[in-house]
This record gives sequence, structure tokens and C-alpha cells, in this order.
Amino acid sequence: MFFEGSRIQTVARTLLMLGVIGLASACSKGSDNSSAAPSDSSAAATSSDSAASSSPAAYQPQASQSQSHLMPVAMSTDQMAKAKSLAEAKGCFACHQVDAKVVGPAFAWVAYKYKGNPKAEATLAHAIQHGVQGVWGGMPMPAQNVTPAEAKELASWVLAQKPIAPPKAS
Repeated sequence: MFFEGSRIQTVARTLLMLGVIGLASACSKGSDNSSAAPSDSSAAATSSDSAASSSPAAYQPQASQSQSHLMPVAMSTDQMAKAKSLAEAKGCFACHQVDAKVVGPAFAWVAYKYKGNPKAEATLAHAIQHGVQGVWGGMPMPAQNVTPAEAKELASWVLAQKPIAPPKAS
């Protein structure tokens, strides 16, 4: 009896790990993802997803101020919709959601973590393009198949989400 239960647990763990590897693989494939975003950006703008309707909160310095005084700069609805379509096309939603953890952290949690950080956009763009490990736990984020401009656009969109504090670890 004990042996059978152990075998079932081993099979269950193996299937779980294969699922996680599959999701990580889908994230790293980027534009090869078969669930491409709709080409019409108006469809993304009318989505009921909180990403398009949340108040943007990307932070950049005003030209007349130093880096330590940051002012929020809003992305337009069109910019938000275009960047969301890019995130869908690159497969970001296979591992992330706007306000809930999937494999990786919620985009709103990332916006909260980097709120007010003048190097946030560059840090996130680098992480998107080259991958990163250990920032949000043990699960690494693989390098994505994006250009530097796409990585910057995606980082700006993530930072433009309404910042939400991640839940406290229990």
C-alpha cells in the first residue's frame, strides 16, 4: 500500500514539474506563441482586463527636476493597449497576470516594488531581455525573444499598472 501511494505522489510531482517547464518554455518562445494577440488594438482597449482601465503609474523625472524628484507620467490608452497586445503576442500572460500570481509575480506587484525607482524601466527591460533569477523567489524568468525597444515598451507597460502590494508571506 505505501509503495503505491508513493508512486502516485512521484507521478503527480513529475506532471506538475512538466507543466511548470511547459509554461516557462512558452514564456521563452515569445513571438512563436500560437495564441497571438488580435491585430486590432481597439479590441485590447475595450477589454475588461484591469490593465487597460487601471490608472497608469509609470514614474519618470520631470525635465526641470533631479532624479530624486519623480513625477508620475501616464501612458495613453492607445499606448497601454498597444503594449498589452505586445505582451500577449510575446506570451507574457503564460506566466504572469496583471493582478494575480501565476508562475511569476503579478505585473501590479512589480509596479509596486519598483514604484519611484528611477532605474526601474532599465532594470525591468534588462530582466525581460536577458532573464533574471532570485528577485521573486526560486523560479527563474528566462530571457525573452524581444528587441531592446520591445523590452523597454513592455517594462514601461508593467510599471504603468496600478501598483498593488504583494500579499505577505505566511
